[in-house]
Amino acid sequence: DTMTHIQPRPCQLTSPMPSGRYKPFVPHKLPDRTWPDKTLGDAPRWLSTDLRDGNQALVDPMTPARKMRMFELLVGMGYKEIEIGFPSASQTDFDFVRQVIESGIVPDDVTISVLTQ
Repeated sequence: DTMTHIQPRPCQLTSPMPSGRYKPFVPHKLPDRTWPDKTLGDAPRWLSTDLRDGNQALVDPMTPARKMRMFELLVGMGYKEIEIGFPSASQTDFDFVRQVIESGIVPDDVTISVLTQ
């Protein structure tokens, strides 16, 4: 069979956070301040920085294969925003960032970012 199989673009399934099970805190009334009275109505957005080991892990940095497994795990866990690396820190980080961008593995509802200086 010489047909080429095209992998469908991954799409992350929605999995809402169970924020309804948590009671909001009772705000503190401080008349000279505005922020203590503020409360959150929705679950926060989470940004994973787990793939940015760059120059912070010179002794034992993640390999591109390990970073890819971690990326797939983060997507599977439901992260919508993932910082995928620090490309100016090392050739490994640069190559991984290029691989993620060029491979098309980022689901449409996931935003990726990189650390820059």
